[in-house]
Amino acid sequence: MMITVTPEAFSQFGPSGESFCLVTDEAYVEGFHIAPGGGYRDYRRLALPAGMDLPEMLNRQVPEDAHVLVVCPDRFLSSPSAEEISGRRLAIMPAGSTPLTWEQVRYFLTVAERNDAAGHAKAADAFFDAVEQCPSLRIVDAAQGTEAVFDHLAGDYAWNQQAGELAPGEQQILPAGELSVLPVDITGFDPDARLALNGSLTLRGWPIVHRYDAPEDLADQRRLFGELSGLASHPLVLHVVDGVIERVDARDEGGRAVAASFEELFDTDPRYRTVWEIGFGVNTDMQVLPANCGPNEVYGATGGALHLGLGRTPSTRFALTFSCPRSSVTTPAGEVILGARLPAPEAGTGPRLVRTAKASCGCH
Repeated sequence: MMITVTPEAFSQFGPSGESFCLVTDEAYVEGFHIAPGGGYRDYRRLALPAGMDLPEMLNRQVPEDAHVLVVCPDRFLSSPSAEEISGRRLAIMPAGSTPLTWEQVRYFLTVAERNDAAGHAKAADAFFDAVEQCPSLRIVDAAQGTEAVFDHLAGDYAWNQQAGELAPGEQQILPAGELSVLPVDITGFDPDARLALNGSLTLRGWPIVHRYDAPEDLADQRRLFGELSGLASHPLVLHVVDGVIERVDARDEGGRAVAASFEELFDTDPRYRTVWEIGFGVNTDMQVLPANCGPNEVYGATGGALHLGLGRTPSTRFALTFSCPRSSVTTPAGEVILGARLPAPEAGTGPRLVRTAKASCGCH
């Protein structure tokens, strides 16, 4: 079935510009219909040829001030550099590192069209303002009785924002709505880098299993997702010391097989024990689809939702994302920062976190 795209509805691009370009695979280009709303002078539906990478196509066919939406189902794309983006505004749906059906693509485009970029930016500012004033962060799941402490000022961590309105030269995932912190830059990997995270964390919900551009990994990606999907019904508890998972506990009989899959994963590659990323979804206008969908990562429940990342492709074979939807991020005094929304605290004079919005947003 045809998917209709309304360019003016994507608030993350900001005010309409000269050109809107939808980039997709040659096999899918006829499956999209662009419904011009009159805000752009030029509307283009472009096919990305097999064998051509995205930066080359941008250089050859896309005006330098264009707003560019990229949706290439089942095709792995690497993010262009800031120099390659130039003055364009670029939004890329993660549609290659995890499989997406045509109906799932339709759903996430609908989510992106109705998202409020200004609201995402406001949520991000409230989060970072509160975090900058805290000596440490608590991650609490009251239902499971777990608690971890993240000493977020202990290292020169990389804080990233995939939320709000794009500026010329910037790129985001689509749908947008994610904040994250990693021990190094989002495009790098250091097996010895650590987040100062200690305590216990509860995982529950549909996992995401990303692969790199290796077709031979497809079967194992499907297998691993199947093994880990028991998390949708059965919580697991991770016991973490200095950012490294020391033990995984099941809370019920149904979770034992999932816990065993974690241990097998750790035996295969001990680097999966490291909590590589702490992510904060702030997209509150969507539902998690019950499948291995990369765009599920931005899910923000009703007041923000936490997720954890293990592994980093291509350094590890897969990159795994796990939800902690019932966890709250709080101050040491128990004031909720993410979860149940509270008014942003007054501005303080504490350390400032450097947020990166212009850098690569990884692989899709």
